[in-house]
Amino acid sequence: MSKSLVGVFAHPDDETFLAGPILAKCASENVHVELICGTPPQGLSLNDHSSRQRLSLECAAKIIGIQRVHFLGYCDSPMYPIINPGLGMLTTTPLETITENIRQILEQVRPNVIITDSPYGSYGHPDHVVIHNATVAAFTQYSRPDARLYCLAFPSFLVKLNMFLMRVLGRPLDKMGPLGNIDLAATIRKLPGKTASIDVREYVVHRRQAARCYATEIKTAVFPLKLLEMAPLWVHQLLFKRAAFTRLSPKPEGFERNLFEEI
Repeated sequence: MSKSLVGVFAHPDDETFLAGPILAKCASENVHVELICGTPPQGLSLNDHSSRQRLSLECAAKIIGIQRVHFLGYCDSPMYPIINPGLGMLTTTPLETITENIRQILEQVRPNVIITDSPYGSYGHPDHVVIHNATVAAFTQYSRPDARLYCLAFPSFLVKLNMFLMRVLGRPLDKMGPLGNIDLAATIRKLPGKTASIDVREYVVHRRQAARCYATEIKTAVFPLKLLEMAPLWVHQLLFKRAAFTRLSPKPEGFERNLFEEI
């Protein structure tokens, strides 16, 4: 039986920085890998920001081994409430609409395995939270009965440390996103446990190479990310040697070392 995987993430670069090694590993093992990316909208010219983001993602996809990218075409959302948020953002679009977008692509591609962001959005980004929720909802409507749904699982102490730092900075964890309608604090209180851990050390180099496609984003990133991307490869291999997941559905019988066990 042929194996296929679809990754569902919010922004260009999420596929690289959050899931690059596991996607590269699967692609190298003859798994057909495709990606659904929530943003950006279609660019108006080759030189505008949206077009550059899409080109960067297409560059990274070739390195990682992603065979096709599906853009949903939404706009990025700010982290915190704003006055008169615009339409067309992931966080201002009805969840049912995004869910249907994702479901239609799943029905077209028919993957065995779907992976998406964590319920708390990796580092608390509202767009990541929306993509997680929409993917979970789309999976319940997906017609392939043997499919599996996984989400990223980060160490709980890192998640809680990130939330602590946000509180120190005065960020309203219970009112995230432009509409202030995402309660990150409530999500953190019910973190799902890790059910899978995969050795991806050999494929960390793909993450490193694909990150170069996002040189502009790295230049404008916060200092810790800049410092991380300047670190030697052995540091990356130490930090990203394992990819951890929670299998959301169906629940696994035991701890997994392969997303495609018994498929």
